Amino acid sequence: MIGLLLAALPLVPTPAPLISTPAPAPISERAVLQNGIDAAQARASALGGTLGVTIIDATTGASAMSNGDTNLPIGSVQNLVVAALTYRESETPPQEVVSRALLEDDEAAARELIGLSGGAEALNTELRALAFDAIFIAPRDGGYASSNALARFLTALAGGEFLPPAQTKGMLDMLARVQIGAGRLRAGLPPSVRLEHATAAANDGVADAGIAYINGHTMIVVAMLHNARGSDADRDVVIAAAAQAATAAARAMP
Repeated sequence: MIGLLLAALPLVPTPAPLISTPAPAPISERAVLQNGIDAAQARASALGGTLGVTIIDATTGASAMSNGDTNLPIGSVQNLVVAALTYRESETPPQEVVSRALLEDDEAAARELIGLSGGAEALNTELRALAFDAIFIAPRDGGYASSNALARFLTALAGGEFLPPAQTKGMLDMLARVQIGAGRLRAGLPPSVRLEHATAAANDGVADAGIAYINGHTMIVVAMLHNARGSDADRDVVIAAAAQAATAAARAMP
């Protein structure tokens, strides 16, 4: 009887073993940065140019670079360094001269700013004393630097380590007003992103160095292109690609 009852019970299928879906690998911010930098480097190579680029996420510490220790011309980007040193030396820096040098790329103002600081050699001596050994100031926008050195300089400036709070705010607010070179770093960032930067272009070279605030991240972006063929717009696109790398990395992170 029991056997008949058991035979009458419906058969319950044995459940298939659960197969767990592996969790996606965590995104590496450095990998996203490097992929973007490699894309910029490919554009530079297509123009026959040398690209030095360094990106630092000052919020997380992640960084990536290409030719980061190569010294390249920085043109009037050196005005950013000279202005910061001027702010460091005086509680009342010559705002009108700094404004013309940074916002208008005025060569006469740049010369005056260097002169007020005691000349290029005095500025270079101060930079060495501050352990910025790979930034060199020279008259007539003849300075040069490595992208790593400029990125480290900007990181110190953005973090309030280079200037007192009031001077830091004044300097960064001035850099946020720069409108020159809209096709460079600015073009690679969302329109709403604040960019504090200095930029330059001359003959076959272009440079841009700045601080961008993206998705809660403070991104330091320095890109310098030298000896590149093509039009001004072609060279600007290479610099914009570096900003696109910073944007992609910041958006990929929480």
